[in-house]
Parts: sequence; structure tokens; C-alpha cells
Amino acid sequence: MRLSYDPEVDLLEVIFDERLHGAENEKAAFQLRDGIILYVTADLKKLIQLTVVNYRRYAELPVVHFEGWNTFSKKDKQQLLPLIASPTLSAFLKLDPKTSYGHLTTPDVLEMFAVAA
Repeated sequence: MRLSYDPEVDLLEVIFDERLHGAENEKAAFQLRDGIILYVTADLKKLIQLTVVNYRRYAELPVVHFEGWNTFSKKDKQQLLPLIASPTLSAFLKLDPKTSYGHLTTPDVLEMFAVAA
């Protein structure tokens, strides 16, 4: 796992799997909300990257409406559910698939290392 934060543009990038991130494999991108994009493998089975523009702003909000979730097909939602609920992604983002509401988390360093292991 690799984290990158650019304070000038308030951009957080979380690379979950460097091998998949750099690979020529096809990827699928899901815009959960304007500025919050989840990249997964084309088969929707593995996390690749989470990109959050305006991270600090979103992280300070108690609730975020991930309205993009409502635009995904039923099949895509079913396949994405295990990834959405995974401890790896949940360290950064919590999403209730029934309501499409949730929040961004600000994990502490020890928690991030535990998730990366």
C-alpha cells in the first residue's frame, strides 16, 4: 500500500496494490462522488486505487452522500460490495450501500500499517 497526499491541491491517492496499479491490465473506475474515484480490476475483484480530490474537506464532513453509488448497475453493486466492506477500503471510506451515505475516515498511522500488512 502506498499513500500520497498533495496539500497544494488537497489530493489523496491510496494505492492498494502497486503491482496492479502499474500493470497494463484493464481497470474499472467508479466515481462514488464528484472527486472520489475507486479503481478496481476489470473483474471487480481487487482494489487498485482510491483517489480523493478535496480530501480534507470531505474528511471533515460528518456525512457524505456517495450519490455515484446509485448510478451503478445492480450487478456492479453486488460485485463491489465485498470491496466496499473490506477492512482495507474501510480504513479510508465507509459507505452504507443501502442509503449511499457514509464518510471518509482519517486513519491513524498504526491502523494504516495494520491494514497494509
